[in-house]
Amino acid sequence: MTFEIIPAHDVPLAAQAATFTEAFRGYVGGPVAMDAAALGRFVHAQGIDLCYSRFAQSAAGLCGFGYITRTGDLSRLAGMGVLAASRRTGVARGLLRHLLDEARARGDRMMFLEVIEQNPPAYALYEKEGFRSLARLCGWRRPPGGVTAELSGEFAEISLAVASQLPSTREFPELPWQISRHAVAKLESARAFASDGALAVISDPTAAGPIRIHAVSSRQALSAVLQRHFDRELLARPFFPESLGQEIFEPLGFTREPLTQWLMRFEF
Repeated sequence: MTFEIIPAHDVPLAAQAATFTEAFRGYVGGPVAMDAAALGRFVHAQGIDLCYSRFAQSAAGLCGFGYITRTGDLSRLAGMGVLAASRRTGVARGLLRHLLDEARARGDRMMFLEVIEQNPPAYALYEKEGFRSLARLCGWRRPPGGVTAELSGEFAEISLAVASQLPSTREFPELPWQISRHAVAKLESARAFASDGALAVISDPTAAGPIRIHAVSSRQALSAVLQRHFDRELLARPFFPESLGQEIFEPLGFTREPLTQWLMRFEF
């Protein structure tokens, strides 16, 4: 299939959103419906750099995209999709290689991505193009009730700006970008609690639905959240390394969600 690759900043947000929605129709992780406003929020939350992001365009129109987040000399493929009619035609491979070539040319050391484990074609593409798996990422859920008694120390609420600057033993790229200090700094409506270096960042508890755990550094910090919101369901999306299950989530009554991801890395 013949196609050209164009900068994302040359594509109107509404057209980007329509391409995003169509590319994720029937997606194993659930369909994603985007309009220009929703895509704008996605770009902000993911720290996406439109100057480095690219779209694929054939004679029939836009057919694929790759969004890039750049942090220092590290790039992250924050989202990639190809329309169903253009799959298995070389668009995905050509777009990915183009993004890697550009990252290499600007002096990046590595590129990272997350791919849903239950999406074997995508995983196979990334592996064939040189990405290597670093960790399985899991999601966790806990029903209301059953308050833990593990809370110790006084957790105080802090601003997201302060939370994003606290020292941490693990950070991006050892952790996925979505639960790093970089993502915390981008949150619009969230609350952060800290004590003696332990940190928990959650979604606005006044909003409907489960309280989402955006970041957590220890079992103690998550226990403090449970103490305050024992009557609410809590949810951690599949961005947390599997090793944190026994260390943080399982002892506090969380069960693992069925959808998992792989954190992958390409080294230049």
